[in-house]
Amino acid sequence: MASYIYNELQVKVGELRLVALQPGSYHDILRCNIVHCPLLEPGAAVKDERLPVSELQKTLSDGWIVEQTLDGRYLFMSPRNSGIPNSWKHSDANCDPKAYELPKRSADDGSLWHVPSYEALSYTWGTTDDEEHFYVTDLADPTRTPSWLRIRANLASALRHLRYTDRQRTLWVDAISINQANIDERGRQVKRMSQIYPLSDNVIIWLGPESEDSTHALETLQYFSEQVEYIISHRWGDAPNAQERDWWRDGHALPYEKKTWKSIVSLLHRSWFERVWVLQEALLCNRVLLQCGRDSIPWVNMRKALLVLRQKTSVLPPDFRGRLFTYAQGLMASPLASSEHLLLWTRNQIVAKIEVDYSIPVWKTYSRLVLAEKEVYQKLNMLNHCNIITRCEGYPSWVPNWDQPIEGANTGYLSIRRFYASACSSAVAKLIEPAYHLQVAVRYVVTICRVGHNLTGTFAEVIDEIFDWAPKEPRSDIYVSGGLSIDAYVEVLVRGRTSDRALGNNPCPSIRRLRELLTQAIASAELDDEVAREFKDCFFVNECLFTTREGYLGVSAKGLREDDEVSVILGCDFPMILRPRGSNRYELVGPCFVHGLMLGEALKPPLEPPWKDVLPVDRGWALSYFINAQTGELLESDPRLGLLPTGWEEVTTVDPFLPPFVFKNKGNGQISMNDPRMSAEAIKQRGIVLETIELI
Repeated sequence: MASYIYNELQVKVGELRLVALQPGSYHDILRCNIVHCPLLEPGAAVKDERLPVSELQKTLSDGWIVEQTLDGRYLFMSPRNSGIPNSWKHSDANCDPKAYELPKRSADDGSLWHVPSYEALSYTWGTTDDEEHFYVTDLADPTRTPSWLRIRANLASALRHLRYTDRQRTLWVDAISINQANIDERGRQVKRMSQIYPLSDNVIIWLGPESEDSTHALETLQYFSEQVEYIISHRWGDAPNAQERDWWRDGHALPYEKKTWKSIVSLLHRSWFERVWVLQEALLCNRVLLQCGRDSIPWVNMRKALLVLRQKTSVLPPDFRGRLFTYAQGLMASPLASSEHLLLWTRNQIVAKIEVDYSIPVWKTYSRLVLAEKEVYQKLNMLNHCNIITRCEGYPSWVPNWDQPIEGANTGYLSIRRFYASACSSAVAKLIEPAYHLQVAVRYVVTICRVGHNLTGTFAEVIDEIFDWAPKEPRSDIYVSGGLSIDAYVEVLVRGRTSDRALGNNPCPSIRRLRELLTQAIASAELDDEVAREFKDCFFVNECLFTTREGYLGVSAKGLREDDEVSVILGCDFPMILRPRGSNRYELVGPCFVHGLMLGEALKPPLEPPWKDVLPVDRGWALSYFINAQTGELLESDPRLGLLPTGWEEVTTVDPFLPPFVFKNKGNGQISMNDPRMSAEAIKQRGIVLETIELI
């Protein structure tokens, strides 16, 4: 019996290999046929003839709103009337359901979508220990002795659980479908992931065999997901027809015993969840099933359950909370995801910039993604995922380590794009070789002078440190950028999740409410349930508070030091902590939240009263608007910047990977999410000093 010899894929016709897994019982030998098929783009898709959310909203009576859920459905809510349950039906029974019901894809639609029909497997490879033979039969001559491939134990376990007993099952499995010995083919096929996963009938996420009460964990998460809904504007509530109407509420304790929480924590420690990179496989397709042993749950239900559980900080066991917060960033729906690397795989114009080369270190591939984002979008938001603690030895500091979850709740919890520290500016950056330094344009702002203890826990669990850092005179101390210091402090504690900057209904408390509660708690040196509940968004995961010589207050993941500098890098939405290394070179420590630097204050003149910033959310994007606090007048354009340059206009877009409003060059049709009034040249003309530095 000989090892299997791969036939070349026909690149010109877009071939891929599919594994026709032969039927059998669990302990039978694994057998398959390997077939070549062209992967065809959809000839036509199921039409979504629904009204846009904005238009559907106009058809609703006063008090009703409509929002889109993670799985694309429209949810009707009446937040002013807490007794009215949410619904999948329009409040007006005469409204045509075609205007709001999600069109379904039937089995008869296959010819419209692609050829052939297959399912894609997402799993972790595991070690080379305990490999076994996987037998490949010859379709042309079934009587011929099968050849074999060696596959790893985790894949063998997956295939045994997935194969049917009475018919074959067609799969795309990277370890088999790609000739791993052919470097050129590996590079070509990896670049096709953005087609292979979305065009599959389903994506199956394999977590491993049943163990550690995994069946109970999946049943618990499935039932919880049926009680709640999560919408892409980052709100949550009860699901229509929910049996447990209050389970979505942040402070409502769940009736779970220790063994239940333990089973879920064990599930989240499965190796698949250790690999941040595999999230791109789950988010690329709407038809995803997560399977553990014989048990399964739709991925959208898993994601929904974890996102809502993530809001219940005050009632979660510490081990579960710690695991969830380090991972939950990637669980956001695509418009909400702040992990820009997940979006890369769905944007062919960025993927086209990446040449997969297995001969180079993985960190260089990661660096190419950073550079591709700059080239395509003129952004450097991938720097938000850099952290001095998780960086591997030998990485440049500006290259994210996507083999590790992101450290800290700071960036992870700011999943909605709610901040614009660089004020929609365009990145100015280039690679300096052979040193592999990244040259960037920055505005130096402040220098850190005090760093707090490393904190992990909820508001109640770190209350002593919170009391210690609170302003000593909360009713009179004034913050460096204006307003009461206590107001700045509470906004830092909750990372800006307050109702003050939002428009419309939202679940966040006001700064005034938080100030009153914290002031009372400090005065009494006691913490009651109401304070803990309102400060539910105050939690830490390996983070620390810090102050600067200039009087600013912030929070960041651990690893920063006194004399580190806080700067704003053009094209990056968060302020960055940088460590001077001499000769105008800096080590990137990580992103931070600093009150007074999150909305472009470092790159613009002060906003004159009575105007203030507000950030209404549309399609998961926070829009930078301005409101007159006296008259209520709302401006969509920054009054400090003047008119757009000649030849530019602001236009709307329905692209979920772009903000609802973008800038268009009327001459060449170029679309940009960056404000042409915030180019480096325009910023300098306003008297703002920019520096050119190298990140090492």
